[in-house]
Amino acid sequence: MESSPLFRWSKRVAEPEVEDWENRLIIDDVSYVIEKTVGLERWQFSVYGEDREALEALKRKFGGGVVKVRPEDWQPSATGDMVRLRIRDRFVVVEEAEGDDLARITAEHPGREVLSFPPQMAFGTGSHQTTATCLRQLVDESTQLTPGAWDLLDLGCGSGILAIAGKKLGANRVTAIENDLLALEVAQENARRHGVGDALEYIGGDAIGWTRDAGAAGQQFDVIAANLFSDLLVILFPHIPAALAPGGRVIVSGFLTTQAKAVNEAAQSAGIDLTTFIRRGKWVTAVGRHA
Repeated sequence: MESSPLFRWSKRVAEPEVEDWENRLIIDDVSYVIEKTVGLERWQFSVYGEDREALEALKRKFGGGVVKVRPEDWQPSATGDMVRLRIRDRFVVVEEAEGDDLARITAEHPGREVLSFPPQMAFGTGSHQTTATCLRQLVDESTQLTPGAWDLLDLGCGSGILAIAGKKLGANRVTAIENDLLALEVAQENARRHGVGDALEYIGGDAIGWTRDAGAAGQQFDVIAANLFSDLLVILFPHIPAALAPGGRVIVSGFLTTQAKAVNEAAQSAGIDLTTFIRRGKWVTAVGRHA
């Protein structure tokens, strides 16, 4: 059975305009992807969907263009330069998905576990600075925790890479929240491919509302990871303490250097002490604990 055609709205903007365009799309409740090709100066915002008219409406409102996505664009073939992301001495994140390729990569990286995340329409293949830095911090935090005795909450899980890595690092209970149902399907399939499909809880829903309700219901986690935009983090922080176990850790990312002050102030107001800030390019990741 042939699948429905897929379409993409996209618009390129200069770097100083990125934050403004992020805010516009967030206000309109638009789920988007942002990327920048090496060698190009402008960033590209993209929105994917099967409803072309909805994307044409974005074009009429924001400009840009709408095209039909070819299968080779949706799932690029495994040719050319592939991502090789080494995470401490624990993981290597790759784009290959075939068994023979993964066996070869495993042999080439003794002592590291291979995480396979082919290019998909869900954020978090490991190639983005925020995802890679969150992974490194998650590995670092897990070394201070007892395997099988800590729980992880992944807010805005995208491809599920942090949730899957958390389980591999010894988390007992892993709960991942994602409001994009297409991304949620990708995350669940990724979990199955990594052999932890039955060990993770994936929930479709709003990260802010779910965390607020989880805290009220008494659910607490030892590590909370949130790779989200700054506006969402600012709204989210007041609800984090109730869902955070005593002595628990927080890993947040997805905000720009220009937004770090606002995120830090929101964290402090909520009683979260962000003690470590890692900058990769224009993006920032922060790690902290309940003050």
